Amino acid sequence: MADLAIVNVSALFGDDQAALRLTDARLGEAVVETGGIVVTGYPDAGEVDARAGRMLSFFDLPEGEKRRLETRTTNPSGSRIYRGYQASLQPDAWAHNEFFDIGPEVPTAGPAIPGMEILTETNIWPSAEPVAEWKQTMRRYYDQMQRLSTAVMLSLGRSLGTGDALLSRHFTGGNSTLRLLNYPRPPGDMRVYDELPDSDGEQGPPLAAGRHTDVAGVSLLWQAQPGLQAQSTDGTWRDVPAIDNCVSVHLGNVLEIMTEGRVPATPHRVLEQGAARQSIGFFLEPALGAQLSTPDPLPNGSGEETGRGTYGWHLLRRLNSYDGNAELVPFPA
Repeated sequence: MADLAIVNVSALFGDDQAALRLTDARLGEAVVETGGIVVTGYPDAGEVDARAGRMLSFFDLPEGEKRRLETRTTNPSGSRIYRGYQASLQPDAWAHNEFFDIGPEVPTAGPAIPGMEILTETNIWPSAEPVAEWKQTMRRYYDQMQRLSTAVMLSLGRSLGTGDALLSRHFTGGNSTLRLLNYPRPPGDMRVYDELPDSDGEQGPPLAAGRHTDVAGVSLLWQAQPGLQAQSTDGTWRDVPAIDNCVSVHLGNVLEIMTEGRVPATPHRVLEQGAARQSIGFFLEPALGAQLSTPDPLPNGSGEETGRGTYGWHLLRRLNSYDGNAELVPFPA
């Protein structure tokens, strides 16, 4: 099985227009052909592995402290619904992992939709840092990945014909997410599988996380160990190599919605390796009020402004569809 292509993106941060055009073309071709790419050469790339190791010390916190940060999805007494810690370790779950999310320090307000306050929750932090300068490292990594993912997204916009002016406008004041992920070794008899068989019709391999696409515009994924795979439009699964100070790029549902399917979201999954695994995701998300699609007319024909079709509206719909979330997240009309 082939690996994803590796692309040096240093030209996205320089002044050489010829090199920029070549990089734009390379990124666009590789993402569409293989369902993702691995990028190198971005600013402060040499710091990524060290920062990741420091951030992942979060999972060494005492269970009681992680429980204090847990969302109400799994802890009814939690203080948050959208931001914080969650554990998905049950036998019937689609993934066997635990994770911790943060977003912007000062979230930008979204449209006046019931439930929008959930998406603008402030971050919740451990009462004591797991290691020195942990929170500062989280913010530095967040800013680094925000810059990288924005540059990659605008490059893809230029190469794929969606334009970068529209993308810049929609993603200003965005609601991007940084996620720390820990995959403990599952019990011996526990297995996760894709709902769909592989292209040969056979049951696929056991997984730590099943086939899915991300709700974001662009996802940047870092992994401490191999196991991540991306799927191209022809159904081929490709390994994402675990290379020092590199992250992989995957397109999300937002770009698919904005381009009416011309730029499809790229499915990915995590293979079960029989050992514990850790990774970090950064999900570039637009402003909650960004209009991604034209909503259908209201049944009453009033034409009133409801926020329907905005990113916040789409995100609430998706969150509402998750198991156990219907009572926590309103379904936007």
